[in-house]
Amino acid sequence: MTGSSVETRSAATAGWLLLLLVASFATLVPGGPVETRDFSGLGGPVFWGFNVFLVTLGVIALVAAIGLIKARLALAWAAIAVSWGYVFVVLLDLGAVFPRSPDPIPLPLGLIEILDLILAIYVAVLCHRALRHI
Repeated sequence: MTGSSVETRSAATAGWLLLLLVASFATLVPGGPVETRDFSGLGGPVFWGFNVFLVTLGVIALVAAIGLIKARLALAWAAIAVSWGYVFVVLLDLGAVFPRSPDPIPLPLGLIEILDLILAIYVAVLCHRALRHI
């Protein structure tokens, strides 16, 4: 197997896993079947600002994922950045730092977030592999 095919396969795998990550994360919409916590204490600007951040993260992730599947390796940098964004968001939530809610994290939410954390780290590793960093 040539070097370029390893990079292409790593990028494509990262792209598909990034799509899975975005789809999984989309199930965690507040008020949905998984995310049942009350965030009314955050206030409108904080709540909507956080949602804008998450939507932006998702859109960039989708663009990066499609690009990686099409072997556009330059988008691996964007995928690495959004992967770290997802890691950051999940760790803040699991650590009860932000967003704060009087309700505990439901078990399905915690399990999905742990899966998303693993996926995000794996996507970042695959992107670094595609870029020949490892």
